[in-house]
Amino acid sequence: MERIGIQKKQGSVVEILKNEILLGNIPSGTEMTQNELATSLGVSRMPVREALILLEYQGLVDRLPNNHVRVSQLSEEYFQKIFEMFLQMEQDAFLYVIKEKDELPEDEMNFHRFLYENYPYSFQKKSMETVVEIYLSFAINSYSYNKENWTELSKAIKDFQSEKDQNKLHTALEQYYKEILKTIMKESV
Repeated sequence: MERIGIQKKQGSVVEILKNEILLGNIPSGTEMTQNELATSLGVSRMPVREALILLEYQGLVDRLPNNHVRVSQLSEEYFQKIFEMFLQMEQDAFLYVIKEKDELPEDEMNFHRFLYENYPYSFQKKSMETVVEIYLSFAINSYSYNKENWTELSKAIKDFQSEKDQNKLHTALEQYYKEILKTIMKESV
């Protein structure tokens, strides 16, 4: 495996590997060992082992026997299934939170964080946090992300607050996540 580069001062091993995987620099299906990754990153095996545990939890790698891992099959269908599930959870969280809070954050990432932070159900909360902090943050912070996507969703949220039309909200969320999916697929090529 070629050296990924000395980036540890710029971010954690988890962040480096996450970005390399999501950008497609470590392609789906690639098998690696902890030793190879440690050598490539110029770190000891311990931070690599800890990073791989987190990356497995986040759905980016699959653990194999003998300290091997394989990058998950990150296809369009894979991301589509994540966002279909997440759309429903986020809509439920929004409907719950809107009853409790008057003000919603204007910033895109803070809005998504606000929803999972204020949702009372632990499993859904942790699942939402994972999707927001891994997949959404990757897309939103990507060069190719169209910021108008958030503008449209933000408008639909404000409309919902006055009209209470759940169908319009659901449609707006569907469109929003289609654009997020397009961004991820563009970036990971």
